[in-house]
Amino acid sequence: MTSRTRTPPTRSAAAVAAADGPVPEQRIGWAESPPRLRIGFGLAVLGAALLIAGPVVGLLRDSPAPGFSSMPLLVVLALLPPLVAAGFFAVRKPVVAAGVLVGSALIAPGRLLVDTQLLVDPLLVSRPELMVPTSLAPLAPAAGLWLLLAGHVLVGAAGLLAAGRAGAESATGYAAEFDDHSDDRSARARGTSLLVALIAGTTAAVGFLLSPFTSTDAYQLARNVVDNPGLLRYGTLALAVATAVAAVFGAGSARPSVARGVLLGATLAVAAVAVPQIVAGLAVDRLGSAPGPYLAVFGLTVLTAIVWLFGRLAPPAEQAEVSLESGRVHRVAGVLGVLTGVAALVAAFGAQLVVTDGLEQPVTYSNRLFIPAGLLVLALAVALLVPRAASSVRPAFTVALAAVPLAGASTLDAAFTATGVSAAVRIGAGVWFACAALVLAIAAAVAAALAGGAERDDVDLTERRANLALSGPLAAAALFAVGAFGLPAVKAPELVPPGIWSEFRLASWGLLIAVLVVLVATAIAPVSRPPRAAALLLGAAGLVAVRLLEYPLTAGRAEGAGPGPGMWLSLACVAALVVSALVAVGSRARR
Repeated sequence: MTSRTRTPPTRSAAAVAAADGPVPEQRIGWAESPPRLRIGFGLAVLGAALLIAGPVVGLLRDSPAPGFSSMPLLVVLALLPPLVAAGFFAVRKPVVAAGVLVGSALIAPGRLLVDTQLLVDPLLVSRPELMVPTSLAPLAPAAGLWLLLAGHVLVGAAGLLAAGRAGAESATGYAAEFDDHSDDRSARARGTSLLVALIAGTTAAVGFLLSPFTSTDAYQLARNVVDNPGLLRYGTLALAVATAVAAVFGAGSARPSVARGVLLGATLAVAAVAVPQIVAGLAVDRLGSAPGPYLAVFGLTVLTAIVWLFGRLAPPAEQAEVSLESGRVHRVAGVLGVLTGVAALVAAFGAQLVVTDGLEQPVTYSNRLFIPAGLLVLALAVALLVPRAASSVRPAFTVALAAVPLAGASTLDAAFTATGVSAAVRIGAGVWFACAALVLAIAAAVAAALAGGAERDDVDLTERRANLALSGPLAAAALFAVGAFGLPAVKAPELVPPGIWSEFRLASWGLLIAVLVVLVATAIAPVSRPPRAAALLLGAAGLVAVRLLEYPLTAGRAEGAGPGPGMWLSLACVAALVVSALVAVGSRARR
């Protein structure tokens, strides 16, 4: 056997430094910062000035007085992001300053939508820090409102200019900051910190969806996201989504400076929305505190503190890299799945509504879908805790988790609708367990996805080809799935069920999530390893089976109820998915 002499490959300076240890953080002054970042900072300062000028000039003509002396608080909250960014510029950390601008900008679109409601109908806006109406006299927008909206636009534009490398060339010290720490946090961001970010971000997002305070004032209503009118509803949803995205994006960044800056900026922006609500609940007559704004501030504040403390407790050379061993993450996902299943079953049998004034306790039906959903998730989660079965069960478990939002959205829709009909009807403990099941399902899904990613890192997929034998049954399954979730499973003369294309409401989100999960499963199954493809398709079949059981479990909610086309298409979809799974197993046997 002849031997060859191989020349060792050369490594870049960054690679050598990464092998020897993390490169010290770059110290770059204002003058060396990218011009785009400096322009963005200027826009952020101008945006903060407009956010202050709007209320000072006056948002509405003949506007009622605010419920408390809010102007000092509004000034501080508006100035905090650019002031904090300026502080980081002063200590020569422009990447952190840029992150603050980006984090603040992520929340700006939601704030813009919420404040735009003042243009449409100011009386529907519950903003005690701006005004507390005392009559139903119409209110017209004034010049200050346009300044306020322009301020949100400039804050968003500042974040866009500061995003990424802010136009910096690769050879500059600013760009080197992004290269030097690319490996320093990657493992940790994919592990524990990302799970913590998901839980914290979800907690903060849920806070925005709840009522900002309680109210006995007929002119200052305390609405949650479901009861809010158009722009307020979409603005609140945008705030919730942006908060969760900021948490995951920030904590998941491979660059510590970016992670710290984005989370700090997002926390300050969330505080600008939630802190006035907290103060209003404490200081304004006929208003009381509610948990929503506290959850919003608490979730991001805790996450930001964790990220900053982990960056400071030990020097980078001593930071331990978190192993993403798939077995350990499987156990985490399994435990979260067990908790999800238990919470779902409690939601199924717990009281959804509490009535007073001697009214008869209503019978609830939507929560009954939690029975098959909870049993499905619980069974797969227990199997996930068995080391030998974990890898095979994980794809089915991940897909089946979508049964929880399918049942949960329907349950919450029915509960919120009932409480809006009469003041004598209140939400029961079952609704809170439904919310807990939703949060746990999201956390379990992320843990399962991380376990799958770690598992694929150890598998050579370069020779993997699409399994064309699955094309026929999967195409049929995808087509049936669209009808199964898009058409009603129960039909009755006086029943108007939620839908995806019409009658879109809170329950429709569960249908939309479920059909998207099934479609994604049918899309990736042909390129998956046969055992994983089979598990993926069987999990999707279990998800569709939960939809199939809607008719026998909830038909009693309407007189003259009968099976709708969605039920028959669900049955066909389950059959197509099971056939596809058998084909996937058979293709493995032939190899």
